[in-house]
Amino acid sequence: MHQNAEISAAIAATLDLRRPQYKDMPHAWRALCEAAHVASLSETARADFLNRVTTQRGADTALRLREHAVSIRAQVVQFLQKRRMDECMHPSPTASPADAEAC
Repeated sequence: MHQNAEISAAIAATLDLRRPQYKDMPHAWRALCEAAHVASLSETARADFLNRVTTQRGADTALRLREHAVSIRAQVVQFLQKRRMDECMHPSPTASPADAEAC
């Protein structure tokens, strides 16, 4: 899977898991969803989105959104790297030799 697609899928899965925690906090949920959306975008799309936020809602809002998105993306990338390393260290008994070469 392409790295951005993998990151986006992991972010979406994380949002699904966290949704119940935000049951009575619609503003916090909206802020998390927006930051997660930004985190899931490609670098170019992220920059374009944040430029629009700067123009429409101000530089402070865009900066906070960017920082939150960077944090989310970094956590997801770290999780995916750790998971990939764990898979390489403990391969499935049904893994093919091609899977081992990918590690």
